Amino acid sequence: MYHHNVISLDLAKRVIQISKVSPTGEIFFNKAVSPKKAKEIIANSKPCIVAMEGCGSFHHWGRFSQAYGHIVRGMPPKKVKPFIGKQKTDANDTIGIAVAVRQPNMTFCQVMTIEQQNLQSLQTSRRFLDKSLTQIGNHIYALLYEYGVKLNTGKKSLRLGMEEYISPDNETLPNIVKVLLGVLQIQWLETEKQYKTIDKLLQRQVTQSEPCRRLMKLEGVAEIGAAGLFCSLGNGQGFKNGRQASVYIGATPKQHSSGGKTIMVGIDKKGGDKKLRSVLYLGALSYITSLPDKPKSQKQQWLIDLVKRAGVKRACIALVNKTIRTAWALLRSGQSYQSIPLSMES
Repeated sequence: MYHHNVISLDLAKRVIQISKVSPTGEIFFNKAVSPKKAKEIIANSKPCIVAMEGCGSFHHWGRFSQAYGHIVRGMPPKKVKPFIGKQKTDANDTIGIAVAVRQPNMTFCQVMTIEQQNLQSLQTSRRFLDKSLTQIGNHIYALLYEYGVKLNTGKKSLRLGMEEYISPDNETLPNIVKVLLGVLQIQWLETEKQYKTIDKLLQRQVTQSEPCRRLMKLEGVAEIGAAGLFCSLGNGQGFKNGRQASVYIGATPKQHSSGGKTIMVGIDKKGGDKKLRSVLYLGALSYITSLPDKPKSQKQQWLIDLVKRAGVKRACIALVNKTIRTAWALLRSGQSYQSIPLSMES
């Protein structure tokens, strides 16, 4: 990698700053061009390193560059910032990216395939509609509470409550508030309909994806967890081992060591993929709390012993860690998961 030229991109919607730097640090050019012109430069260049920050449209530019034989390196913006000069300009950004990509301890983002990005788009849209549904519902709860109406929590209670208090026979609310509540009801029902549509579409895409079907055989992993693992890990080639994959998602303990003394603390709750880690944790919790009294597999026996020794929460984190490592192995090897029966234990 250190013997290749580097084309660095500072991505934007209308103008892209692009530079080309030699292995010795010579700057061939550093200029602002249109996206169309940037694609022409990449297409006409000999295979080299194309470096950029892992921000909006990174995966699109990454796939485009890979199609022309380039090595794509995406980096977290926080990791690039120390290598940018004092003045924050697009030209300095591209030079900083070119310098950062050659650092030996730099961490890189993976380029998603179209299939991965489709699943990720469905997941983020589903999450957005779910959050919007909750926000509209909370607004309706608060609005009714100001007029002395207190509804029970839950979608069914909210739906029936809106129908009851909008009714002309009900005189609890002023007419103007009934009109307002009717508008909010339409928005809530339409958002709920859109959410169900996206949810069904996501489930159908997951069941049609061969890697996701294999991942759903893991303990505590359903459609959402399988889609998240596939989007984050891809084919597993971006990680040397399962531990790196687990660190990437944030399911390993943080280390605070000095003077030859190793101290391990809890997992990094601020780093990694928080949403995926949360989904995997809830799946692990559901699986562990429904374990049979008599284990049928080695993993069930391991979990039962771990719960007795360390408690349910730590057992959940341990299962999440093991699930991520196993998922990486399955995606990298292309094999299917098979639970080891307890009778095969040596």
